[in-house]
Amino acid sequence: MSLVDRLLDPFSRMVIAHRGNRAHAAENTIESLQQAVDLGADAIEFDVRVTRDGVPVVMHDPDVDRTTDGRGLVESFTFAEIRKLDAGARLHGPGTSPLPVPSLEEVFDRFRTLPFVIEVKELAAVEATEQLIAKFAAEDRVVVGSAETTVMQRFYGTKLRTCASMRDATMLIPVALAGLKPAKPSYDILSVTPRFRGFRIPVLRMAAAARELGIATQVWTVNDPESARAYWLGGVAGIVTDDPGAILRARAQ
Repeated sequence: MSLVDRLLDPFSRMVIAHRGNRAHAAENTIESLQQAVDLGADAIEFDVRVTRDGVPVVMHDPDVDRTTDGRGLVESFTFAEIRKLDAGARLHGPGTSPLPVPSLEEVFDRFRTLPFVIEVKELAAVEATEQLIAKFAAEDRVVVGSAETTVMQRFYGTKLRTCASMRDATMLIPVALAGLKPAKPSYDILSVTPRFRGFRIPVLRMAAAARELGIATQVWTVNDPESARAYWLGGVAGIVTDDPGAILRARAQ
């Protein structure tokens, strides 16, 4: 069984660390990812964008304003420039050791045996992400996702395992509510959120429909232990959480 098979198992009870140990560390940093690993998370989730010179880096937002001491779009920085920023500045404040923005290659090199859920935030990052997955022979431990359908259309049908785009996930809603068996989709994992643009998403009905096809459902972002347990009992396979320690403790109870 490959490492990614557990993520694909619709009956597993996975804890997936959202941007690492985000509730307690600076998101999408090596420190945050390492904390999640040390806590025992089953997989780590993180985001990828590319710099002006084409280097894929681990960053959620299109700009660096919220998470670093810099300002501007990620795509406006060279890799050398973005490495000078402190990705922990907003959380730790002055007087602490700076945390660099990691490159995707650095993450692959650091965590060589752990399953990854990689959210590719933009089309510009697709090719570079594919190249690094191949370089590290990580096809059997990576799932690729994106909210953007145009990004996922580049990954659907490849040898890489994929999460549903936001549009493709929502297309399952009427089928699930009608109690119908859906057609086999392009994606390997149904990735959903409990609320989207103010609307409540029927997560458990969707998970049941997906499970009929042998497809696992991951729910993001769940930080409440009781909610996590309810989702697992309802047939959700993976909990994507900012607080992996709390959710791991809930699973053990």
